Amino acid sequence: MTVQKLLEVDKHEAQRLRKYLETHNVYDSSQKILIKNSSARIPIKSESDEDQLKEDISKNFGYSVQILVEETRGEKLNSPKNKLDLLKKRVSEQCGDVKDLPESYEIYGDLILIPSNSLLAESEQKEEVYDIICDIFRVNRIARKNAVVNDKFRSPRTDLLRGAEPWVHIVENRIRYNFDVTKSMFCRGNITEKMRVAKFDCSTEVVVDLFAGIGYFVLPYLVHANARHVYACEWNPNSVEALKVNLEDAGVADRCTVLLGDNREVAPSNVADRVNLGLIPSSEISWKTGVCALKPSGGVLHIHSNVEVKSNQTKQESFATTGQHILHCIQTLVKEHKEGDYCCEIVHTECVKSYAPRIYHVVFDLKISQK
Repeated sequence: MTVQKLLEVDKHEAQRLRKYLETHNVYDSSQKILIKNSSARIPIKSESDEDQLKEDISKNFGYSVQILVEETRGEKLNSPKNKLDLLKKRVSEQCGDVKDLPESYEIYGDLILIPSNSLLAESEQKEEVYDIICDIFRVNRIARKNAVVNDKFRSPRTDLLRGAEPWVHIVENRIRYNFDVTKSMFCRGNITEKMRVAKFDCSTEVVVDLFAGIGYFVLPYLVHANARHVYACEWNPNSVEALKVNLEDAGVADRCTVLLGDNREVAPSNVADRVNLGLIPSSEISWKTGVCALKPSGGVLHIHSNVEVKSNQTKQESFATTGQHILHCIQTLVKEHKEGDYCCEIVHTECVKSYAPRIYHVVFDLKISQK
């Protein structure tokens, strides 16, 4: 007998919430979503922190959920762990001893991405192992991560083991992100911040995104927040290629100006109601650029930063300390680069995710306005 946790929600919210849970590695894909009358029961992993999950959903979706605990019988044969166990079993039976099988994986449509230490040894049964992987995980393509290239872009170096087409896609919050898996990486961890951005009303606003990537925040600003126009700065040509594909795919290319190059050189000045500085561990290299991008009347800076929680501080105290440091620096930059008298204040602090032990990815919203 095993215990199954079920998150009960309105059935119309089920798929949107499932994608959120999936991104945060909470969704139990070994079980089916149960629909009963107007409700849906979404299976979640037994080790999930119920209180934290309820709090996160309430903050990001604006409603409360109930978590049920039920007893179930039988194995969860489709869970990631059991798929990996099944892979080991079948490879052992059909190919003999293969020591470097993957211990984890990511799925992008019909492509499986495996860790850099997997399937490195040459083997006569290589193609047979690939066949087994494709059968178990229901994919047609296999790619393996490699060491990140030590260039200014920190480019991924991914090897295609089976298949020739490197482009993949993932859908988040009804936005399709296309990218070349051998040239770009996808960051799943900041979904809560993308969803927060999606709730903004930017219909009368101009936004400057200083670290656009493949469109992580550019697309939510345009598709959901309905920004009047977005200037997207990105210095990696491979990311820009994917960004342009994604803008066309979403039908919003006419409201976006893509600027290839270092944002400190290509970003526009005095145009923005809102500036996104989505670089961690710190976006400080472009704080001056962000201030200069704001309209003379001011606007909002969304400053991303990693915050380390010291042993003698609470999370809130550490966030406040970092926030005050950022605020002081921005006040100085405003005095140096904006004409007139301005008021600067932190209007919101958003904890996006835990980045590492005692280190958190945090966004500080700073409002700058003329006195």
